[in-house]
Amino acid sequence: MAYADDPTRLAKLLRDLAQALENSGVDPSGSSEARHLMDDARQAARELDPGDNRRRSSKLVGF
Repeated sequence: MAYADDPTRLAKLLRDLAQALENSGVDPSGSSEARHLMDDARQAARELDPGDNRRRSSKLVGF
């Protein structure tokens, strides 16, 4: 099966790529090309498969 036929599988590949870049020492707050690639991969993964079980809390907490 090709990645083009399975957006969920492609999204997982993109997430894994971003995680591998981060694990290799790419600074997530830097401005390098690798950091931008990491951001682009994660954004594309969210567009392909938004249900990645990494939901952020929608609660607003004030003090």
